[in-house]
Amino acid sequence: MNHSNAKNPFEPQCLATTIGSLPHIDVPYGTELIFKNTPEIPGWVQFPKRGLHENMMVQFTEGMPGLEGNNQTVFFNTQSDDFVSQITDFYTYYLDVIENNDINALNKFKLSAEYAAGFSEFIDHLSSQPRTDMVLKGQVTGPFTLGMNLMDQNNKCSYFDDQLHDIVVKASALKAIWQIENLSDFNRQIIILLDEPSLINFGTQVCITVTREEIIRDINEVSEAIHSRGAMAGVHCEANTDWSILMETDLDILVFDAYDHMQSITLYPEYLKNFLKKGGSLGWGIVPTLDREAAAKETLDSLLNRFENSLDQLSNTGFDRNLLLRRALLTPSCGAGGVLTEQLAEHVLSLLKQLSETLRNRYGFDFI
Repeated sequence: MNHSNAKNPFEPQCLATTIGSLPHIDVPYGTELIFKNTPEIPGWVQFPKRGLHENMMVQFTEGMPGLEGNNQTVFFNTQSDDFVSQITDFYTYYLDVIENNDINALNKFKLSAEYAAGFSEFIDHLSSQPRTDMVLKGQVTGPFTLGMNLMDQNNKCSYFDDQLHDIVVKASALKAIWQIENLSDFNRQIIILLDEPSLINFGTQVCITVTREEIIRDINEVSEAIHSRGAMAGVHCEANTDWSILMETDLDILVFDAYDHMQSITLYPEYLKNFLKKGGSLGWGIVPTLDREAAAKETLDSLLNRFENSLDQLSNTGFDRNLLLRRALLTPSCGAGGVLTEQLAEHVLSLLKQLSETLRNRYGFDFI
């Protein structure tokens, strides 16, 4: 299966998927919710309330060299006695995966049930799903966000250490490949979304030395690993991220906060035109998850109006409305596992399902 491109673009036609997390701790129940509310593009669930290992900054660190930790955090200890030998092993396994497709080496970077209970539960559920037209979604914390949040023993960002920076990028790629390998048994199209909330800091004092080129290079390295396995690569970012950077990458899908920050995607019309021309799709994070009151008060009608008004906003500046609709994926504005209660998260999922169904009926979209 080919990833999205200009000749064969991914056109989800207002189907829905999720960002990743739920506030639940009941793994089978949380997973069942996903299959019920986003049956066409289900994604495995992250359960951050289950403990530290499911925190997005820790969840994808298994198999990284030189990591130490306690109950609160994990960090790189570059001064440990076996740091050099751990790094040597890491690159050996990495090359075995990339060059020889060595599954034993790839399994060094698995998502174990301790770190991602939702992944194995998702696999179990998939075995009993008769639908053959579904698209499967996985996710990994992106290299920029992981690099900015994983520290060394001196509390310095690993992103600013050349060696650790490279390890983080390659580890993100390996985690994505492992998921694709395990999902590909089901012979369905696969999307891997990179979670990059820290990109909102680009251009601020914290990231003063970080260049656009560096971000594009890292994202493309992970995207290339995803594409090489026949899957599609997307990114989810928050608020007023500089989307022009991401529109220059090889990503297939950009998921933005269309609820609170619609204007952020409209600031770069030329970049957006090029992104769509290359075959790119937009994920509209239209159902709010970052504010309990907003999540509680929104209705199907209010979200329909918001979506239609946002579409008008883009089509009034020269974008083809029909193309935008065909290339639209609907999502919550962010993961639901942060501030929402279980009841509110379920309300969000229900709204997402209704919104998708209503728009697909309104515009005459069939199943993909």
